[in-house]
Amino acid sequence: MYGRILHGTDGSERAARAGETAATLSRATSSKLIIASASLTHEGVEERLVAAAAAAETAGVRGARIETVRGIGRAGDALIAIADEKDAGLIVVARGRAETLSDLTRWMVRHTVCDLLIVGTAREDPHAPYGSIAIATDGSATADRAARKGFDLARELGASVTLLFVGHPSTGDLVMQDTIQVYGQGVPTEVRLLQGDVVEQILGGAGDSGADLLVVGNKGIAGAKGFLLGSIPAEVIEGATTDLLMCRTVVQLAAELGRGEGGIIERGGEQFAAYVDDSGELSVMSARCTHMGCTVAWNPGERTFDCPCHGSRFSPKGEVVNGPAARPLPPG
Repeated sequence: MYGRILHGTDGSERAARAGETAATLSRATSSKLIIASASLTHEGVEERLVAAAAAAETAGVRGARIETVRGIGRAGDALIAIADEKDAGLIVVARGRAETLSDLTRWMVRHTVCDLLIVGTAREDPHAPYGSIAIATDGSATADRAARKGFDLARELGASVTLLFVGHPSTGDLVMQDTIQVYGQGVPTEVRLLQGDVVEQILGGAGDSGADLLVVGNKGIAGAKGFLLGSIPAEVIEGATTDLLMCRTVVQLAAELGRGEGGIIERGGEQFAAYVDDSGELSVMSARCTHMGCTVAWNPGERTFDCPCHGSRFSPKGEVVNGPAARPLPPG
């Protein structure tokens, strides 16, 4: 599910633990492992990379599937640049101290260009794949992308899943059964329908289920106050006691799109509408609606790019389906 996994290390014990988890996932998912270390000078970087690569090989990753990269500058900026250049689908970093995120991890939460795995210290054996995964979802289109990634990971690792829904039980039961039907076929799944404070219920539900990993989407990560589960606030990430996978659900990577799928990708800080047809050909267009410039979103049910502002709709390759837009999305 991830072609390339990037692990950032500063040589600390916490970073080494995150590296063990990154190596475990790389081995289990047959992903290439990229190990990066950065500083304002080259001092100590080569030694950290050699030690981390040796640890990854000890964890079972073949040397041919390991790449080491030296970065110059602030660690956060360097990791983002390396992930972008290498087209990494996942960055793995250490949480920091048990009770709080490190400054680097908090910065990565807000600026990552791909999915982000935050590794803590609670799991006894970071060499063991996750056996139980909790996924917080409300059934919205963005939350569904996180659910899909959580189920895909569970399938790769042979793990069970607990779906966490906070809201009206009748609605939750229908939404969760649909989520399982679409994404969870073949994965042992428990549904927990919860009511109360969203943050408390997500964190408590993940803990009560015995999950090794909590999966959330990143929609609304900055500044959300009143929210549904699709807008996970920073408090969930700050308060998680399990490892936490934060999935980018608004902007995707082109490599994540399957045949017949569309989405919004980002290149050079600009958003584009992307679609992969049934033959595997990628089409990239501007994501700005040609009516008033709002950013379109992919509608998987209708297989169209829809404008949320005034209702314009475009085909997978950008032709106008419904106005008021009169011009197609220009090529990207």
